[in-house]
Amino acid sequence: MQIGEDVSEQLDYTPASYYVVEHVRPVYACNAPSCDGGVAQAAKPAQPIEKGLAGPGLLAHVITSKYCDHTPLHRQERIIARHGVKLSRKTLCDWMLQCANVLAPVVDAMRLEVLASKVLHTDDTPVKVQDQRKNRTTRKAYLWPYVGDADHPYTVFDYTPTRNKD
Repeated sequence: MQIGEDVSEQLDYTPASYYVVEHVRPVYACNAPSCDGGVAQAAKPAQPIEKGLAGPGLLAHVITSKYCDHTPLHRQERIIARHGVKLSRKTLCDWMLQCANVLAPVVDAMRLEVLASKVLHTDDTPVKVQDQRKNRTTRKAYLWPYVGDADHPYTVFDYTPTRNKD
């Protein structure tokens, strides 16, 4: 006869997993006279990157790892490789650029919201960037955060190579 039980808890971790999602789209032939011998197939599901191999979860993970967890793409490349997936840093960079293009309308909407603030907080933040014209050198450029008020709670950034307004 059981008179009670004790429960103990243990926190554990399941490592990230990478998997392939297959989208099967049957192709149908129509032999009816009204079809003119046509072929029909369902449309491919929408993708964040047209003709891209990365699903939305993987893209979100790469972006979050880079910007929230401060994991540079060269380290992400190595981490992903340990899971048996070969992705080059160039591929990761391309994904970042394509995601930035997809998300540009969201950023533009956020910028309009921030600019509607009664009070706008901003400052220039100098950052070192690689100078493509001179091998192995860096130069100073600027990030400009724009922080909205309580009614427009967004922060957007602009990048300028100099402090000049042009």
